[in-house]
Amino acid sequence: MASVLTDFTKKREFLVCMDSDGCVMDTVSIKHTIVMCPELIRVFALDDHADFVASAWEEINLRNITRGLSRFESVVLVFDRLKNRGIEVPGSEDIAAWVNTSAELSTASLQHELQRTGSLALRKLQEWNNACNRRIQALEPTFEPFPGVEESLRQLHAVADLAVVSAANESAIASEWKHYGLARHADVIFGQEVGSKANSIATMLACGYESRKVLMVGDSMGDAQAAAANGVSFVP
Repeated sequence: MASVLTDFTKKREFLVCMDSDGCVMDTVSIKHTIVMCPELIRVFALDDHADFVASAWEEINLRNITRGLSRFESVVLVFDRLKNRGIEVPGSEDIAAWVNTSAELSTASLQHELQRTGSLALRKLQEWNNACNRRIQALEPTFEPFPGVEESLRQLHAVADLAVVSAANESAIASEWKHYGLARHADVIFGQEVGSKANSIATMLACGYESRKVLMVGDSMGDAQAAAANGVSFVP
C-alpha cells in the first residue's frame, strides 16, 4: 500500500475512494470522546468549561452536519462557541487565522506556521495535536473494523483500485489497516498530511480515471462535498 503517489500505478478502470474512521474502522466516537476532547480541555486549561466544551465537541464531530471536519477546524468552531459565551481562549485568533488560510491543515503545516509566527496558541495546538496522535496510537489495539468490512474491501478491490481518503493521521490509518489485514486491499493512503479530501480525490483523478468511474464512500457531509467537487459519485 502506497502512502504517496510516487509508487502508485493505476491498475484498473474503476476507483473507489474510502473514508476510514466511521466507514471502515469503528473509531470515531472513541477518538473524539476519549482522546481529542479531553486533551483539548487539558492543554488549553478549559477545566472550568469542560461540560460545555465536551457537549460542543461531540455535537460538532459526531451529531451534526459538520461531522468529518479536520480536527483543527473543530477546535476553531469550539473556541467560537466559547467566545459567544464571553469566554476568550488566549490566542484563538492565531489558530483561526492559520486554519482559515492554510492550504493544508496538517502537522507539517502547523509546524511551519508555528516557526513563522512563534504563536503561543499555535504551540499549544501543536502540543494538543501531538498528544492526540500519541494517545490514539496507544489505543489502536482496541480499535476494530466494522463487521463485514474485510470481505467488502476484498470484493471491491477485485474490480477497482482503492484509495483511503481520510482526514485522520496517515500513520494511524496505515497502522490500523495493517493490524487487521486490510492494507492488502488498498493501493494508496491520503491522510490529513496531504490536505483536503477534495484535493486527494482530484489527485487520483489526475492518474487517468474517468470521473464517472470513481466512487467516494464516506460518513459525513464533507465526504459528499469532496465527491461533488470532483464530479464523482458518493455513497453514504
